[in-house]
Amino acid sequence: MNRFTLGIVLTAAGLLLLALRYGGEDAWAAFILAPGLAMLAAGLAGPRSAAGLVVPGSIVSVTGLILLLQTLTGRFDTWSYTWGLIVAAVGLGTFLEASLMGDEDEQREGLRLIRFGLVGFAAFGLFFELLVYSDRLQGMVGWVLPAALIVAGLFLLRRKRDTA
Repeated sequence: MNRFTLGIVLTAAGLLLLALRYGGEDAWAAFILAPGLAMLAAGLAGPRSAAGLVVPGSIVSVTGLILLLQTLTGRFDTWSYTWGLIVAAVGLGTFLEASLMGDEDEQREGLRLIRFGLVGFAAFGLFFELLVYSDRLQGMVGWVLPAALIVAGLFLLRRKRDTA
């Protein structure tokens, strides 16, 4: 284990211990988030041979973030549509790894997966929040609708940049 990797492991372990100390019973998601962030950091900042850690690191990190938010909000029912964020995490990891390796075709594939995942998240989120969890209309307007508008805006911005 080189010095850089050891530094990442020690930092992640320290953050994990702090989360356990001060996070209470909601800190369990840190056991997923911390290793994901460590893999992501090692892949991004490490030697070129470590770039393969970026894809699993992004998947595990996004999964940890989802679980943390679900734990804090008590909304585990959102798994019915947050799977789209996992697909977007694969795309993000693919894009980042391809950027490190200088592979433009894989960068485009990563962006395609990000778009697909975010559109799936927004579309299924609207469907479930409006039709399945209809008694939660207030919650949908509070965060799913803004998220869908952000995704739509980013999609339009990306389209404009492609044609410019």
